[in-house]
Amino acid sequence: MKKFYLALILSAMSVASWAEDQLWCTYDPMGTQGDITRRLNDIRLYAQQYNVKFKVVSYQKEQQAIQAFDDGKCSGLAASNFNTYQYNHFMGSSSGIGLIPNNRTARNLLQLLNHPTIEKKLINQDYEVVGMIPVGTAYMVMKNKKISKVAQLRGQRVGVLANNPPQQALVRSVGAQPVYVDLSNAITQFQQNKIDIMPAPIYGLLPYNLQKDFGPDTQVINFPLAYFGVNLIIKPKSYPANFGRKIRSWFAQNSQLLTNRAIQWENHLPAYYWVDVSFYEKQSYDIMVAKIRNQYVRSGYYDAYFVELMKRLRCIDDPRYFECSMPR
Repeated sequence: MKKFYLALILSAMSVASWAEDQLWCTYDPMGTQGDITRRLNDIRLYAQQYNVKFKVVSYQKEQQAIQAFDDGKCSGLAASNFNTYQYNHFMGSSSGIGLIPNNRTARNLLQLLNHPTIEKKLINQDYEVVGMIPVGTAYMVMKNKKISKVAQLRGQRVGVLANNPPQQALVRSVGAQPVYVDLSNAITQFQQNKIDIMPAPIYGLLPYNLQKDFGPDTQVINFPLAYFGVNLIIKPKSYPANFGRKIRSWFAQNSQLLTNRAIQWENHLPAYYWVDVSFYEKQSYDIMVAKIRNQYVRSGYYDAYFVELMKRLRCIDDPRYFECSMPR
């Protein structure tokens, strides 16, 4: 009996040893008061019921959060799907051009994270994806009201990420000029007229008055370029077995709440900023995006299973999408 109690004590001590002093480095452009940080704190409280304790440290510059994680200062990382590709090929592909067209498809993805086939793709020897916070679709933000068609993008300077070849290929395909930016300086580059078009989710625009801060002709093209999400990555050896699965369950259970928040951010932007495109124009652009995207599937840049999964989810939501009628 004495040995039994000693074993219980040692077990409790071992839980405490990994439960304490864990840090999650979090990229939130809005800082400690941003919604991304709030969601991380919701998860922090949820994790406590499993005797896991961690602190959320927010960074307004994403590279600082990533560097702290890589340097071993944090055992958890919350950073954009655009810049977590190196930790997980599958969820890194969620930033793919034209792959997640709206928040409904993002919600359906969250609900599948603990499916056995998908779960296997979220775990490797060093890292594990435990969820994705939906931020919303990235749209083209521009200062020129004369542009409403793809053909009119020729010669425009478009902000792209230096480490994202598909973005660069897409911009070049329409005759535009890619200009390297990162998530921390894109808005400054746009304000200083160093780029003409800035792809961005509406969440990143919330602190700004678009006409006052960017110019009276600022508009947002209502066409999805890519989906912006914040992937949550942990170093699983720092956590108990099945911890990642429990957090993914939280995301599945709260998928509607999370995506509703992203929808609210998009609805916050006044209607007069939005510019709709015709169905014909949208379909032409979809075909061009898919052609480039599929090149990067064949090259191995995008995860082929993820791309096929997103096609199926998209066709459930929008059967008119042109790839839905193509043989698989």
